[in-house]
Amino acid sequence: MIRLEEINGKNVWDILKLRVGDAQRSFVAPNDVSIIEAYIAITHHGQAFPFGIYDGETPVGFCMIGFGADDDWEDAPAVAKGNYNLWRFMIDERYQGKGYGKAAMRQIMDYIASEPCGPAAYCWLSYEPENTAAKTLYASFGFRETGERDGDEAIAVLKLKPRDQKDLLISRFTEMAKEILKDRLTGVYLHGSAAMGCYQPEKSDLDFLIAVNAALSDAEKRRFMDRLLELDHECPGKGIEMSIVTKDVCNPFVYPTPFILHYSRMHTAWYQRDPADYIRKMNGTDRDLAAHITVIRNRGICLYGRPVREVFGDVPAGDYLDSILGDVSDAENGIAENPMYMILNLTRVLGYLREKRVLSKKEGGKWGLEKLPERYHPLIRSALDEYESGKEVLYDSAVSREYAVYMLGMIASEQDMTAERNADRN
Repeated sequence: MIRLEEINGKNVWDILKLRVGDAQRSFVAPNDVSIIEAYIAITHHGQAFPFGIYDGETPVGFCMIGFGADDDWEDAPAVAKGNYNLWRFMIDERYQGKGYGKAAMRQIMDYIASEPCGPAAYCWLSYEPENTAAKTLYASFGFRETGERDGDEAIAVLKLKPRDQKDLLISRFTEMAKEILKDRLTGVYLHGSAAMGCYQPEKSDLDFLIAVNAALSDAEKRRFMDRLLELDHECPGKGIEMSIVTKDVCNPFVYPTPFILHYSRMHTAWYQRDPADYIRKMNGTDRDLAAHITVIRNRGICLYGRPVREVFGDVPAGDYLDSILGDVSDAENGIAENPMYMILNLTRVLGYLREKRVLSKKEGGKWGLEKLPERYHPLIRSALDEYESGKEVLYDSAVSREYAVYMLGMIASEQDMTAERNADRN
């Protein structure tokens, strides 16, 4: 698992031992020179971020990211002003040709995308024209030469895409998990509406699942929660919902699934009132995790760490169904309290039973418009309008309740037919 680790007093000596081969030494400065340059830049009103590149606990390379120009850089290229710069990048000669360069570049670009010095229009870098391997690698990430030079080196530039608030929050959550959990972290995974392409800031939450390779201490949980609440305070809509699980319950999948920490905005007051009590009690099992992990396996995004299919095993269909049925079991009464949520959830549950499709709320609503009686189409359209616009909608309570009864009957009927088919097979 490739990761970036800030240079510090413990790892600096390992990074100083890294070398490129003889043929490449004219292409990149030694790491000791780069670290000295970082110190000079930082002490002269510049920005420099030196990192070791690690595969697990093994140092395989070094990179340094800059921003703008320091007081001493009189001949800085025009593009340097207010933009990010991949200042140095090397992979040790022992680890070249193993895919580390491309994997490390992804981590570097993710770090730049987190905007540690604020937003910028461009990222730029430079290389010796004879360094064809570097040129090919950078070009694969979208860097293009401008025809300018930084000394004897060619300058290549990448236009950075503007990031919306959702993307920034996702990036900051991921960096927070990496910083606090360190080597305990197996991976950070995004599920829910943000992963399925239907996030609505006023109505949605950001759904994360974190897998760790060992249990966390109460102190670690407390540090994580303190930072999480700061980030959640900046989130629109329903904020952040997240769970932390140990990887041993993910593959083979355990149901009901144990978790070691959970948070959603409904728990904010409890944590603020008595953090020690929250940390002590917020663990156990959660049937909803079967649905979350199913979405991760089918539609989720690995934000950091091990690939999804390496971490999460198959979720039996019966466990997933039991999980999603729990959300709609009281629909006849619950639809009056939260009609939009219940209307769309009922459609996606029935859609799964009939077609075995893992649907988002939005996709479930569109499925319902195609498959359900026209009498309920205005109700479903209203729910979709509220979900997509964030604006409150008035629902006919009698029709909503009738719809809930109808849908629960259809769901029960599909379950009975599935049970009969399974019995016939046996």
